[in-house]
Amino acid sequence: MNIIKEDLKSILNDSKSLTRFTNILNYRTLLIGALLVIVYGSIFLIDQSVRDIFAKIHTDYFDFVFNVGHLYGKYYLTLIFFVSFYLIGLILKNERVRKNGLRIFEAFIFSGIMVTVLKTLIGRWRPYTGKGSFAFDPFNLSSNDHFSLPSGDVAIAFAFSTIAAGFLKNRYWKVFCYFLAALTFFGRIYHDQHWMSDVTLGAFISTIIGMKLNLISKKEQI
Repeated sequence: MNIIKEDLKSILNDSKSLTRFTNILNYRTLLIGALLVIVYGSIFLIDQSVRDIFAKIHTDYFDFVFNVGHLYGKYYLTLIFFVSFYLIGLILKNERVRKNGLRIFEAFIFSGIMVTVLKTLIGRWRPYTGKGSFAFDPFNLSSNDHFSLPSGDVAIAFAFSTIAAGFLKNRYWKVFCYFLAALTFFGRIYHDQHWMSDVTLGAFISTIIGMKLNLISKKEQI
């Protein structure tokens, strides 16, 4: 029971670390941030073109490939791994396995909260609605049709892959983890559920959160 209490305290401390920006606000990071905003803004301009390209490549092969990505981005896969790692770690008294499970959960929760808040605030219409890439209906909770930006499935996929990639110091393992996340990334466009800018922001948010959690974990092990 004490271990669980310590883990809950760890989640609280990690959430505070993720919201602490004072140590990264400097000229260099502000410049990089400005460049990212410019690049991201330009992605909005090609959203419709990217959608048109994906609309032309529908085949049985791509249906199968991107259906795998669709499954990978679902929350229940992340929760299964979290529960499995955490319980196995508790039962076997293996701190590393337990902590890995905890990081999976943290990445899922923290990125999920941020993505959900942004979806509600922005209210962007999904591609299949036919309203166009610049149609927004903020603060409207009546329908899932305008919860396009950012992509929740992609956020889940990249959160899980970023944490999982940190399990092993092996480049092939890392490539494999991000390859699965990439299937979700492109699959959401392929299935006409999201615009390119939606999946880009979802991937960015969860990757940054996952990398920060991996860094915190490494510092705790020193």
